Amino acid sequence: GRAVMAEQLWDFYEFFKSFIGDRDMYYVNTNIIMPTTKQEQLSLAEFVGPSTVTFFVSHYWGTPFHHFVASLKKHATLSMQMDQDFSDRTGDSVRRSAWRNARYWICSLSNNQWNVSKELGSGDWARSSFYRSLTSPDCQATVMVMDEEAMPLTRAWCLFEVLQTFILTKRKKDFDGLLMCTPSGVLNFPGSASVDAAMAVAERLKNTRKEGE
Repeated sequence: GRAVMAEQLWDFYEFFKSFIGDRDMYYVNTNIIMPTTKQEQLSLAEFVGPSTVTFFVSHYWGTPFHHFVASLKKHATLSMQMDQDFSDRTGDSVRRSAWRNARYWICSLSNNQWNVSKELGSGDWARSSFYRSLTSPDCQATVMVMDEEAMPLTRAWCLFEVLQTFILTKRKKDFDGLLMCTPSGVLNFPGSASVDAAMAVAERLKNTRKEGE
């Protein structure tokens, strides 16, 4: 697998945040990921040490990177808090840092940006790294990073990932489906996300339905 741990993502952001500012994944990929991996011609995940996927991340590259990282950190934290078996077995100090071990497949970090055609399956989506990671036996859910305008729901590739997620949810009993996360919480987890985030998703879904009629 070519997932990255939440700790690696957070450390990456902390190291480069003065350069990134309010910029998005397009900037991060072009100005940081590709120069960093140029010599080895690897994905960033392979460069820093890959992990097996637990969560597949669906997102819009135009979202500010700090929003993206904060959303995944929040998801990782809440996921550990909601794992009752884990909570019962560990002390407070371990629980506070456990979010760092969450593992995410993130296309910009997990794909080899030097060989995008192959990562896309050379025209066959069933052979793409996206589909293979999402349908991996180790993948437990799709985590969609939402912004104030719910922009992922306007992107064709994200909608493809949503479709595949719904199919997987019906096929796999232990698959947790689509989890929509923001820096304030996860919309699927009761009481953990803002009302504004939920309203943005509802509005986007309403508009998408109208456009499809």
